[in-house]
Amino acid sequence: MKTRILFAGLALACFGTITSAQVPNGGFENWVTPDGASYQDPVGWVTFNGLTSLITGTPLSCEQGTPGAVGASYATVTTRAATGLGIVPGLLICGDGITGTPGFAYSGRPAAFTGQLQYGIQAGDTGMVVVYLTKWNVATLNADSVGGGAMVLMGNSPSSWQNMNIAIDYFSPANPDTAHIAIVTSAGEGVDGSFIKVDDLGFSGVSAVAEAQATAFKLFPSPATDVLNIAAGQRIAEVKVLDMAGRAVIEQGAGTAQLQLNVANLREGRYLVQLLLADGERLVRPFVKL
Repeated sequence: MKTRILFAGLALACFGTITSAQVPNGGFENWVTPDGASYQDPVGWVTFNGLTSLITGTPLSCEQGTPGAVGASYATVTTRAATGLGIVPGLLICGDGITGTPGFAYSGRPAAFTGQLQYGIQAGDTGMVVVYLTKWNVATLNADSVGGGAMVLMGNSPSSWQNMNIAIDYFSPANPDTAHIAIVTSAGEGVDGSFIKVDDLGFSGVSAVAEAQATAFKLFPSPATDVLNIAAGQRIAEVKVLDMAGRAVIEQGAGTAQLQLNVANLREGRYLVQLLLADGERLVRPFVKL
């Protein structure tokens, strides 16, 4: 089943003419063999294949499949049990694995992140598809979050390709300069065999926000150094902080609508806060740790 995610942020004020923007190699038609490797990775995407390929008998964490939902091929990411290493989540993140450059240049304000999707998430496991937009802040020398959206996946999808449409909520009226996409098959401990298939990824619609408005889910400050404050519109049952590989680095119960998290021991970087509310709704929002 799919659990609905509200990516807390600003409500969409208006929609313009529906358009579509292509994610670089979002159809996974182009694959390349890294120098010295025996496997292939999709061009413009970072995977854990370099890790799983080193473990004898362990299948790759990202593989090319054919035919695609649209075009000739698609990408499958799968959680693997690697001998001597443990569980390796399936991970697919847009960016340049050679230079380490994350995301890709993008300046639009789309209404949604779209694509074709199939998945099989093992019992006790959770998959995620996450998209977020950022803008470089020359004053703080950090990337500020502009907007984003997410979908949590559990159980099994139908055997045929399904349309994926993730609404993007905006936290700022600024135009972004970079888009980030992450497909993670295991958010947490992970279970061998959980998989997600994706194809034909892109953006659609046009969104505009006139001004910042209060939301039902607030994180502050971001960037954070020692303490992250969380305020929701109702009682929070559980809070998790996930790194961009989907691993839970902080996990605790709550029982109140407001709380503080000690993030002083986290490494610098970008994280996701996932809330489970008392009514069962899940909310996700990114923050930056300095």
